[in-house]
Amino acid sequence: MHMEEHTLSAMDDELKLMLGRFRHEQFVEKLGWRLPIPPHQAGYEWDQYDNEHARYLLAFNEQRSIVGCARLIPTTFPNLLEGVFSHACAGTPPRHPAIWEMTRFTTREPQLAMPLFWKTLKTASLAGADAIVGIVNSTMERYYKINGVKYERLGSVIEHQGENILAIKLSAHREHHRGARLPSAFTSDAFLEETA
Repeated sequence: MHMEEHTLSAMDDELKLMLGRFRHEQFVEKLGWRLPIPPHQAGYEWDQYDNEHARYLLAFNEQRSIVGCARLIPTTFPNLLEGVFSHACAGTPPRHPAIWEMTRFTTREPQLAMPLFWKTLKTASLAGADAIVGIVNSTMERYYKINGVKYERLGSVIEHQGENILAIKLSAHREHHRGARLPSAFTSDAFLEETA
């Protein structure tokens, strides 16, 4: 797996199409997210937070197909937690130059997730972030626990489109996480079922 950092303006049209299609496959087709996709964007997933303020981590396989992605946005700019999921926070959603939001995180295979996760944190920290915020579901929260990711809940668990989600905050520095010293346990659904 090869990982690259991109901005929307630096992507060529082919890469934009690849990313939009991959996100649609992962979030809409696979996970069943009900998202407001305009007719002219059918088959591709983008939202209003895909703009000049976003940075993207993309993972590619040997065939140069996208197999993972993540989006980073400084919370001083409009973001998903503030604009859509503010009710998931007990207080006001974080807004600070050193706090970045991570969203649209997904990989085609479970074993790719933690390498992409750590790379995303490193990218954010090198850009000036000290902390990461975002929304996770119960499965992702369990993944974090298994892999030694230390985080704090920003509010109570809420229901969204039939699943439990919550807002979390975590350090952007890998050395602050127990998982920095552990082999990745991000292996398979069978492993998760055994540890549930």
